[in-house]
Amino acid sequence: MSLISTTVLTLILLGTSYASTSIELEHNQAKKLVSQGKILSLDLTLVHVQQYCAGKLIDAHLYQAQGRWSYDLRLKTLEGELVSLSIDAATGQLQSYQQLPLTCHDTNSK
Repeated sequence: MSLISTTVLTLILLGTSYASTSIELEHNQAKKLVSQGKILSLDLTLVHVQQYCAGKLIDAHLYQAQGRWSYDLRLKTLEGELVSLSIDAATGQLQSYQQLPLTCHDTNSK
């Protein structure tokens, strides 16, 4: 059973206009972005994330800002700490995060 099927995944597309509009994407729209090669699947993204911060997915959001797709992920580490990460949905690379626990490490700084 995949993580997607066991996790509530909210997909949100943030508009770039001054009025902060948001549009909820249907699951098939996200699948289309994956099949077009524009983004990595959530499952593949989580494989990348687990390499530097092992834990259980609590929440995930997919959004677009300034033409770039990102996953905002919330994980619970094996030690029980909550971690919020922003991941480039096209590459799986860590974009930003709140302070990582000692059990996680930033692979972008190496």
